[in-house]
Amino acid sequence: MGMLVDGVWYDDADQTMEDGRYRRKASLLPQRLLPGVDAISDDLVFVASLSCPWSHAATIVHTLNELADRIPPQLATGPRTQGYRLAPNGPLTAEGEFLHRLYSRTDATYTGRATVPLLWDRGKGRIASNDSKTILRFFDTLGMHTNLRPAGQEAVIDELLTRIHDGLANAVYRAGKAQRQDEYEEAVEAVYETLQWLEDRLRFQQYLLTDHLTEPDVRLFATLVRFDTVYATHFRCTRFRLTDFPNLWRFTRDIYRMPKVQQTVDFDEIRRGYYLNDGDHNPHGIIAEQPVLDW
Repeated sequence: MGMLVDGVWYDDADQTMEDGRYRRKASLLPQRLLPGVDAISDDLVFVASLSCPWSHAATIVHTLNELADRIPPQLATGPRTQGYRLAPNGPLTAEGEFLHRLYSRTDATYTGRATVPLLWDRGKGRIASNDSKTILRFFDTLGMHTNLRPAGQEAVIDELLTRIHDGLANAVYRAGKAQRQDEYEEAVEAVYETLQWLEDRLRFQQYLLTDHLTEPDVRLFATLVRFDTVYATHFRCTRFRLTDFPNLWRFTRDIYRMPKVQQTVDFDEIRRGYYLNDGDHNPHGIIAEQPVLDW
């Protein structure tokens, strides 16, 4: 995957694989205190990828709250020869072609992956936050159109987020990147146990917690919208497709058809992002077809 070591990029460095098992590493950058709603300057830029589900969740909240004029977006895309590249014609085009240069400018001795999403502070010339949870919640507090952490519901929201992450959002990566049969089988079992638990939870309700979107719904959607396109194929989660779970399929389509959400979904970029940047499992760079799905 490649990573920075003491501020220098190495294509063959990888801290995510341990004895044939994929283990996601937490961000190592300190998180800066983000400004309040009345203190947003013109300096913040939102850097995100249309292929990454963690970026996508934050992008949905950014889009729903119509924040593009206040915090302009910058896409990170392209073949990851040195990780993500900054797309041309964005607000950070002059900052350098590769995303990892934003990390080394922030910390010249940084060791770790150069991940998205992040908030770049142009005035200070540094990353303000590279934590997807912090960024998503920051966008939620800025807007008028979302209320993702209703008062009094924080504990149950955090419980849902943990289960979705451990049993599904990260487990599909464990399955897809596994280099051991036992690790793959354990991860796939977690994926389908979690999907069935979510299917049962949605049997008599539209969303996971309340009658409107909360943070777990957004996070779950960002994973499920990719499931049949890349996780059931490239990541070998082949037991069932999303469309085999009627309540989850209804849930995902309902959110997809919400105003503004559909514009955040780019299936071509999702397929390219996964198939073209995983040399171990797809050495010839063949991009599988988009499955026929009635969104």
